[in-house]
Amino acid sequence: MDYMTIISQVLLIVGILTLFVNIITEVMKNTFGILKGSKVINVFVLILSLVATVGVFLAYWQIKQLEITWYIIAAFIIVGFLVAYAAMFGYDKLLKHFEKGTGGK
Repeated sequence: MDYMTIISQVLLIVGILTLFVNIITEVMKNTFGILKGSKVINVFVLILSLVATVGVFLAYWQIKQLEITWYIIAAFIIVGFLVAYAAMFGYDKLLKHFEKGTGGK
């Protein structure tokens, strides 16, 4: 199993999921107008991110014929939170938090 290929594909999937969540959120806000409050939008983004991320990664894991265990599901959920954060605040803020935590400048 080539882990570098899997890691690069996972990062690509995370980027596409973030773009997907942003587009769906904007369409919902502009079409239906139901997402007016900031908290409502954030809850919608969080739920959409978690559902989409877990679903996409379960499909990816099955396509790659990898074993699905409880900790893989937990990792998918954590990645879903990262997708939601990136969709809400953008990658710049996310990268600043990672740099701050690792001692980067």
